[in-house]
Amino acid sequence: MSTRFASERATRPDGRPETAIRPVARLRVAAGAAVALAMIAGIVLLAETLRHPPPSGGPPVPELDAPEADPRTPVECEGQDPREGRARAQTEAEPVAREVTSNELYDCPHDWDGRLVRYRGEAVGAVLQRSHGAWVHLNDDIYGDPIGPLPTHRDYRGGNAGIGVLVPLELARSISFVGGPQAQGDILEVIGTFHRVDPASAEVAVIRADQGLIAATGQPITDPTLPDRRAVAVILVVLALAAVIAERMVARRR
Repeated sequence: MSTRFASERATRPDGRPETAIRPVARLRVAAGAAVALAMIAGIVLLAETLRHPPPSGGPPVPELDAPEADPRTPVECEGQDPREGRARAQTEAEPVAREVTSNELYDCPHDWDGRLVRYRGEAVGAVLQRSHGAWVHLNDDIYGDPIGPLPTHRDYRGGNAGIGVLVPLELARSISFVGGPQAQGDILEVIGTFHRVDPASAEVAVIRADQGLIAATGQPITDPTLPDRRAVAVILVVLALAAVIAERMVARRR
């Protein structure tokens, strides 16, 4: 008697006949693999969509449409960097402060070194008080209110560093909120001298402010659960339960 017929005539302990074990068809294996890959691709696509949601259809941001806002655009500075071993030509002090951004200061620091500037940004991190003033980091990038933090979109426009500013103690003590995960910091507008390398502290790219004011007071950040995240969570739970139930039903049939 062949092994095949012996396997077919075997019986279970409960008296029912034991059926022969047959190999799974290749087509069925391929179909299962295709379904699994499609599910994995769908999960990855869903995660990327939630991480980088499409535009909400709000008003356009002028800073994003300007050609100079694209970080890939070459920056042309007014002057040239001095060669190694040579001093930079001194410029006369300007009576009027020129409004600048952190991108301009970082792109062409030699053009702004020693000049009077007007700078505006959000106080972030911490306020470090000293005997002669307080160091505050002011962030002026557009990844705040205009378009939101970088992880929520793919619009990389300009730097995301801000500038360290030494402000008077009176102004520092007036700061109510410092930007962080739980709060939006006060917006400060300062006037002072930009230093490519600060002569006293040796800090790089800082502003020593002679005067300033709080242009806007910060506030705590509320982070509500987005409706699309909640809907996706419910759908994934339902799919997971359906997969478990289907697997149990198939196991019982075997």
